Order: sequence, then structure tokens, then C-alpha cells
Amino acid sequence: MMNLGFRTVIFEGIYEIDNVPIYECEECSHYEVLPEVKVELTDLLARLKEEGFGEWVDFSEQNELAGLILAVSDKWTGTEEASFESVLERQCEEQINLLLDLYGGAKQLGDLEWMDSISKRLQPLSKFVRNRQISSTN
Repeated sequence: MMNLGFRTVIFEGIYEIDNVPIYECEECSHYEVLPEVKVELTDLLARLKEEGFGEWVDFSEQNELAGLILAVSDKWTGTEEASFESVLERQCEEQINLLLDLYGGAKQLGDLEWMDSISKRLQPLSKFVRNRQISSTN
């Protein structure tokens, strides 16, 4: 059984990336970075190394999905009728709809930079929801 949680990633003993979402095995304590954010985490690490930017970064401020997972877990009491996963999925879908509305506005304005920014924010959310739907049908 893999639980969703957060870890701090220390890169090259210099850079500390907080609030990285992970799956952790209850039995053996093995953990792996959530696949939907792995590419963005790798890109962030490369950017930090290249730019020599900061020594501490909050990943939940850099990644839409990590931010949503953290927000839901901060509010989660465990007494809700719905499961954590279903609440998270619903929040992701709401955020996707909001970002799609913003994308429509950016497109209407012809703001390609904004459209690109929104697309990058949508990717991990869409991938996460799609993966959850696929795993729930299996």
C-alpha cells in the first residue's frame, strides 16, 4: 500500500526542495516522487543548478499539483465522508476548469506567454486526474 505524502529533496547537498509529493510504502518505507511531478522537479533541479538560484525552494509554490495536494492535506481531518483521494481529485478538476477559463481569456487577448504558462500549470493536474481515472477503472 502506497500512501501519498511529502518529502524534502536535497540535491547535491546544496539545494533543498520542500513539499515534494511522494508515494511511500507503509511496510518498507520505500518512497518515490509522484510521477505526475517528476519532470517538473527534474527541470527545477536543473534550473537551480544552472542559475545558482537559492538554496531552498518550496515545490508547492512551483507546481500546481503539489500546491493542491498540500492545500487539501492541510485541511484534511480524516473525518470527512469522502476519501482524501476523491476530495483531491475534485479539487484538481475544479482547478483545471478555472485554468481552462483563464486560458480562454488569454487566448482571446492573444497573450501567447500567458497561454503557455497556463498550459504548463494544467499538465500535471490533467495527468494526475487521468491516471487516477485509469487506475480506478482497473
